[in-house]
Amino acid sequence: MYSRTRSAVCFGMEGREVFVETDISRGLPGIGVVGLASTMVMESRERIKSAIENSGYEYPKGRITVNLTPASLRKNSSCLDLPIAIGILASEGNIRLRVAEDWGVIGELALDGRVLGVEGALPMMLHMKDLGIKGIIVPEANRTEACLAGGNIFTVSCLRECAMLMCMDPQKAAQDPETRKMLVCEEGLPGELMTETAGFKGSEDIPDFGDIIGQENAKRAVVIAAAGRHGLLMVGSPGCGKTMIAGRMAGVMPAMTGREMLETAIVRSVAGRGDDSFRLWNKRPFRAPHHTIGRAGLIGGGLYPVPGEITLAHNGVLFLDEICEFNKETIESLRLPIEEKKITHFRKGEPYTFPCNFQVVMAANPCPCGYFGDKDRECTCTQADLERYRRKLSGPIIDRIDMCISMEKVAYEDLAETRKGMTTQQMREQVCGAIDFARSHGRTGFNADLNSREIDVFCHLADSEKKFMSRAYEAFKMSPRAYSRTLKVARTIADLDGSEEIRTAHIAEALNYRPKD
Repeated sequence: MYSRTRSAVCFGMEGREVFVETDISRGLPGIGVVGLASTMVMESRERIKSAIENSGYEYPKGRITVNLTPASLRKNSSCLDLPIAIGILASEGNIRLRVAEDWGVIGELALDGRVLGVEGALPMMLHMKDLGIKGIIVPEANRTEACLAGGNIFTVSCLRECAMLMCMDPQKAAQDPETRKMLVCEEGLPGELMTETAGFKGSEDIPDFGDIIGQENAKRAVVIAAAGRHGLLMVGSPGCGKTMIAGRMAGVMPAMTGREMLETAIVRSVAGRGDDSFRLWNKRPFRAPHHTIGRAGLIGGGLYPVPGEITLAHNGVLFLDEICEFNKETIESLRLPIEEKKITHFRKGEPYTFPCNFQVVMAANPCPCGYFGDKDRECTCTQADLERYRRKLSGPIIDRIDMCISMEKVAYEDLAETRKGMTTQQMREQVCGAIDFARSHGRTGFNADLNSREIDVFCHLADSEKKFMSRAYEAFKMSPRAYSRTLKVARTIADLDGSEEIRTAHIAEALNYRPKD
């Protein structure tokens, strides 16, 4: 007897529909799975058999053939356990075939019939919703992601509950008192999640910039970097506060829109952090990988590619502490992702694309010992050590960093003062004000992403500013890329001042943040 069940798999960051066709015929008992299934899917045969028997159903004694279509799509997920088991039950007559096709099913099975959570459930649910599937059944463990997806989604904890649901019409199941408790749409996040104006709610557990004594110049640089999404490099001796400042930067960034929140939740779901999608739904990610991380860990990859740190930092901050201690090849792998805001891995002719639109923040010591130029401690590094250390950051990487600041240790006089500097709230208000000003003047993106044509339009200089910039261009031996970079930073500084025109003072401040080649 033949049956067909609808399901989905996660392909990169997207959900793809999969039809599970099941046929039971005469022959030697056994089950065969075809349709470009991975080892993970092939191993499900034994799990499914035990789960069906331990759920109180009789396992068919004929030959079972399972076809996963489309056959050209690689299936590498345990989420197909439950739809295969349902297909077998439907072919055996335990579930009505016509009703079964109205449902979309994902879930992994345990030997005792329990339904276990799966990775990447959120993009699969969203894809099935887009296809117009009337009812979606997911594991109880993925309830938080189901709340984010919303709609006619039911959660089940065992195979029997799933079989009971699929014997009913999805609309009737949503109204039946017995099955309504499995429906998650009423427990979803506020409707503002799906709006483009959803904002940052704030949280008491985010460290405040007001706790940092001194370093007001560095705080000013952080405001500029966040307002224009400019890459920031902090150079200073150990203990001057580079890590503390970077750890607070996500708090001053502009509010996430509903689209950004959903994108971030999808990334967490694919990475197996589905619970974080609900708990951290309105917080920008902050990732700070250790300098020993490998290339695949940073940019992602693998036989079936998974997100790396740059994707986990999507819509948030990627902080690379001790950047000169990273492997040089690892650093160089960031060139295209920083520029293109995405990374594509090719496996067996198939592209897997992951987003990585992040705010990059780097921190470095001035030398291997950390005290080059320090007023209090003597540097012990040789000239060869300095050159070897600084060569870790190549010209192309430096070109992608718009701002560089040199930090010094906080003086005792600053420590003795009880007056606090700028707080996170004050800095965020400045950032949001600059972004609102830019948008009111026709700029929808961030200044760091302005192209050549947009620079000509939005970074126009008056005659006196042109003369000043010309002298600076010759004095600092700037390249055309460095010239454009300076104009972008100056445009952000002007936005913070609420100025339509870029003034000489804005250019002068931007030149102070010029990375030293």
